[in-house]
Amino acid sequence: MTNERVHYTGQKPRNRQQGAVAVLVALAVIPLVLMLGLVLDIGHLYVAKGELQNAADACALSGARELNDLSAGALDRATAAARTAGNRNRVDLQRDAVVIQDVEVTFSEAGDGPFSRVITPDTRYVRCAPHESNLKSIVLWFMAITGLTDWSLSAEAVARQVGGQSMCAIPVAMCTTATPGTPNLGFVAGTWYSGRLAAGTTQTGNYEWVRFEGQQGGRDLGEILAGTGMCNLGPNRVDAEPGVTTGAAKAWNTRFGLYASPYSDIDLYPPDRTGYAYTRYAYSDKKGKTIDGSWPDPPHAPPQNAYADYLPRKNVTHDPYNPMALVDKNGKPVNLPGSPAPLAQSLHGSKGQDRRMVFVPVIACQGWAPNKKNMEVLDYACAFMISPVDDPGNDVQLEYLGLRSQGACGTTGFPGDSGPPVPALVR
Repeated sequence: MTNERVHYTGQKPRNRQQGAVAVLVALAVIPLVLMLGLVLDIGHLYVAKGELQNAADACALSGARELNDLSAGALDRATAAARTAGNRNRVDLQRDAVVIQDVEVTFSEAGDGPFSRVITPDTRYVRCAPHESNLKSIVLWFMAITGLTDWSLSAEAVARQVGGQSMCAIPVAMCTTATPGTPNLGFVAGTWYSGRLAAGTTQTGNYEWVRFEGQQGGRDLGEILAGTGMCNLGPNRVDAEPGVTTGAAKAWNTRFGLYASPYSDIDLYPPDRTGYAYTRYAYSDKKGKTIDGSWPDPPHAPPQNAYADYLPRKNVTHDPYNPMALVDKNGKPVNLPGSPAPLAQSLHGSKGQDRRMVFVPVIACQGWAPNKKNMEVLDYACAFMISPVDDPGNDVQLEYLGLRSQGACGTTGFPGDSGPPVPALVR
């Protein structure tokens, strides 16, 4: 009989060892998955929080821009502007629309509050505090394993108006016969001024196309009108701009959502938030009856103060241009350069910006002449663009709102010291 010796090595059978490792790996995967899920869900919440904060910032800045006018209706105007800007944003990886409520837009005389739904003559600050009211909108992908299925987010932004670094002006100068130091340089707030400057003209409010320093001819004039305006203004001097073509009218009309080549790019040349236009034109029909334009009411009254009617159309309804706003002597719509079609109301709401409240240089009527150079700019007037232009050689109209030096109206730009008021975030 053969003696067999069995040597014990101390090692476990291979199949049993593999089973133990599998168990250990399985146990380790669970916390690894939970950690990975935590990282992804926190990143998800972080992105969603940033999106909601963007909405709060836009809301507060847009609301603050309306605080230059604290007259009756300021609460509704500022609230509507704030909500309109904020609600253009989306949250939860751009899947859901932000819905800011009136109660989430509040105002205060001091930066640290108290904030309420009241505007006083001393109101300076607006706060937007949107939150995700739908708890299912921010769904946690992995942390549901731990019992966390939803998350509610909120954001807050506070803004006010401060002095700007600079401003953007359009190349149209209003003239005045008033001497420096005259209140409002002789202009009356709410009044419509129209006309064309000509040699020897001395009527306050008349205006003409002008050239800023660095501006090169009619093409530049059109680009400035259709674009942001002339922002890097040099010395307070302007030149008369001769030889204006239909291109200037086409450029002007983009602000009303009326596009014709070469100014057809809505992203490059954005419209105002409404194309609704006003006209003082009146005509007699075949029976001798006087027909008024779209403004004012009651009929035949002097045209003025259209800006108050414009604000809710800009902030709430986003009304498009009505072809019957500008009519000829037969009551037919005028032919605008390039025969543009009115922009859709939805595009005014989604693409529109504040484009019809503009700054224009004010010069002395007595100092103007064709081809005149280096005319002194006495101040800049804040004005409201009334209607499109059918012919650059015809009258265009602006409603005077106030002087830049008096902080009459806000604009857009970077915060600074001496420029017109711009909205800025303070928290």
